[in-house]
Amino acid sequence: MEEFEGLLVKTVLLQEQPMRLSLIKLAKDGEITEGIIKDRYLSNYIFRLPNDKYTLKVTGKRNQRNQLVIKHMQIKNVDDYIKVIGTPE
Repeated sequence: MEEFEGLLVKTVLLQEQPMRLSLIKLAKDGEITEGIIKDRYLSNYIFRLPNDKYTLKVTGKRNQRNQLVIKHMQIKNVDDYIKVIGTPE
């Protein structure tokens, strides 16, 4: 399992049926890493977060396209908004 920590810069819904797939882009030190979310709960949660505000720590494995398939996600800079909507753990 690989870990990556970076600023959430973009979220995209790739497919909704039959399985929900979301793409996120995380930036750290000028490097952009793409992550794929297959989990419906995490996918719904990620669309509640505004871009360019939250730092995420994600864990997963790389696929053939060198995208990180995310299994676990943690928000590093929790604020009042996150306390209201809850955390993804």
